[in-house]
Amino acid sequence: MSKLPKSIVIMDPLRLSSVYGPEQLSQIEEISELVCPPLSKEDVAANPERMAEVEYLFGGWGMPELNTAFLESAPNLKGVFFSAGTVKPYVSDELWERGIVLTNAHQANAVPVAEYCVAAIILSLKLGWTYLRTLREKQSWQRETTEIPGCYDATVGLVSLGAIGFKTLELLKPFKVKPLIYSTSMSQAQAEEWGGEVVSLDEIFERSDVISLHTPLLPSTRGMIRGEHIRKMRHRATFINTARGAVVNQAEMIEAMRERPDLTALVDVTDPEPPADGDEIFKVDNIHVTPHIAGSLGRECRRLGQTAIDECKRYLAGEDLLYQVVESDLARMA
Repeated sequence: MSKLPKSIVIMDPLRLSSVYGPEQLSQIEEISELVCPPLSKEDVAANPERMAEVEYLFGGWGMPELNTAFLESAPNLKGVFFSAGTVKPYVSDELWERGIVLTNAHQANAVPVAEYCVAAIILSLKLGWTYLRTLREKQSWQRETTEIPGCYDATVGLVSLGAIGFKTLELLKPFKVKPLIYSTSMSQAQAEEWGGEVVSLDEIFERSDVISLHTPLLPSTRGMIRGEHIRKMRHRATFINTARGAVVNQAEMIEAMRERPDLTALVDVTDPEPPADGDEIFKVDNIHVTPHIAGSLGRECRRLGQTAIDECKRYLAGEDLLYQVVESDLARMA
């Protein structure tokens, strides 16, 4: 019988069971030998000798930075299977120099965010948030039947088409909506295959009934969405941000939303995050803030752990990896 490779699980103990449940840990033990129970990065820092024989690391939120000191304690490390999205805070030049395989679960985490966006888009097209505000204020039944976009032939703007933006586009396919797309990665011909159109950022805001933002936070995208974009929105349109708060100039958005009480903003991310108690963003009636809930929560987190395990299985079987991260990918990552 061939000897199983040695592995370890390192991540934030408070999130461990939500990502690597009993079924996931059992699968890890089927394909490898766990050198010890799951550890925190503090445990590993206190006992670096535990890494001496480890070949495969199953990591996640709160794992150690893969820097020179850590990698020197793990001379046999061949692969890191990361059960979350961006790996930027954890990588180092030494990781690439040693040729260690790295994968992430960005595509898996895109699923619940896209599901959240589609749900928010559909309710927004029914003016659900507008009615909630009106009914709460008037405390009486009131419903108009005019100027409600509805899903049929509605225009939905998608700003950027990374994993989440593209998944949102896929999930919108069964609905009779027209996507307007702001993207450097999709051609006009490709957009037409989806029944959509590639347009400028200004056009997205001018023509859409709902705009959903999916742009990663990079130096070039910080503050990309300005108050002038919000002011261009159609009457009773909705702006959704599940990307990063700092992609939007938040102060300008707040000012524009106060000027346009007919609009709605659904903000799942803020700048800073979390906002300070009593922040102005909480004081604007047509801005609805949620505490970063679009990403994987509860049982959804198991999808992340499973993705890391499935990638390890492919690697051990000599198959192509689906979600490998290479050094050049970092420039495009949030």
